[in-house]
Amino acid sequence: MDLFLHPFFDRWLESLAGGEEGDGVDWWQVKGEIAALLRALETHGRSLGDPECHEVVSARYDIHALRRTPPTATTPYADAAPVLRILFGFVIDDTGLEAAVVLIGGDKTELGNRWYPPNLQHAQDRLDQWCRQNPDYRPIVRRGGL
Repeated sequence: MDLFLHPFFDRWLESLAGGEEGDGVDWWQVKGEIAALLRALETHGRSLGDPECHEVVSARYDIHALRRTPPTATTPYADAAPVLRILFGFVIDDTGLEAAVVLIGGDKTELGNRWYPPNLQHAQDRLDQWCRQNPDYRPIVRRGGL
């Protein structure tokens, strides 16, 4: 499956290598785990499911979340914070081929599921923006009939 990174996600990913000193997190390892999740998405597409990925049921678009934790075959050592989620949306082109656009990433360690509502809104806005800049694609709508 074609995989596109939204520029804001790409900047977030690049910023992880710096991390915060003294926080006990090996940010290079975390970045490698994220790369492994992105490769899994590119390889498996829609068939990538639990535990690496889950649907975001409250989204109006076909948006899913990659999970760094709990540990999986893709991220076997991801057993502690940060509890990262990476939101991506499916798009379709004029020929009917689907692709995934990776939109936003973040740590939900402190917020738990309260992390989703504001970040989901940002992800949907970014997907709209990405599709405007790539007019051969349109988001796949799940809810609201847009």
